[in-house]
Amino acid sequence: MSELENTLIDKAVALHQKIYPCAKKERFADCFTIHENRLFFWYNTEDQSTHVLYIDVTAGN
Repeated sequence: MSELENTLIDKAVALHQKIYPCAKKERFADCFTIHENRLFFWYNTEDQSTHVLYIDVTAGN
């Protein structure tokens, strides 16, 4: 995974301690979306709530 993906995963763990892949995904690597220069990370928490974090990316990444 990329450095930006790992950054988002680390941030999610800092916020929620235990996180899980979103929906029927089996790996965190499948939980990312890029849209309009933003990298989104979708994940679930223990209470089955879905959360999303994002980070801006530059054209060079």
